[in-house]
Amino acid sequence: SRRVEWNLESLSLQECVDLALSSLRWQNSSNAAPAMRIETDLPDKLPFIRADGEWIVEVLSKLLDNACKFTQANGQVTISAHVVDKKTVEVVVADTGRGIESDRLETVFERFYQEEGALRRSVGGVGLGLAICQQVIEGLNGKVWATSAGKNQGTQIHFTLPQVKKAGRNV
Repeated sequence: SRRVEWNLESLSLQECVDLALSSLRWQNSSNAAPAMRIETDLPDKLPFIRADGEWIVEVLSKLLDNACKFTQANGQVTISAHVVDKKTVEVVVADTGRGIESDRLETVFERFYQEEGALRRSVGGVGLGLAICQQVIEGLNGKVWATSAGKNQGTQIHFTLPQVKKAGRNV
């Protein structure tokens, strides 16, 4: 509905990632399939971000869930982050899965879209996850986009968020 009330605060991106990973592990704890390898690459001195913590954990959870759904059990998912400039932090959730053709990179953020098509869905979901992520990130004054070298080359979902200069201080 685009009528979200944001609870903006200074947040540790590491804590948000840890919560999203914990949620993903809990959801998959009853799954008999081998665990996917998920790695994090977050600098120790990453500045705090200015965002709504519940929504950032939700975005990370959706991105991790997608990455795991579209990556084989022996594949890998990586969450990384880096400072873009004095105002922005970029987060990337990358996988070694199916990949996306370059002409479909923008389309994946459309509502009810799923890369393999509505009639042949094999991984579940209704195609709202990335649309919700885009709405949340843009609502928090960030940007979101996808990159991929193509079919079977993995996918990277990038998003940016404003950073806070000092922990605990809202700007």
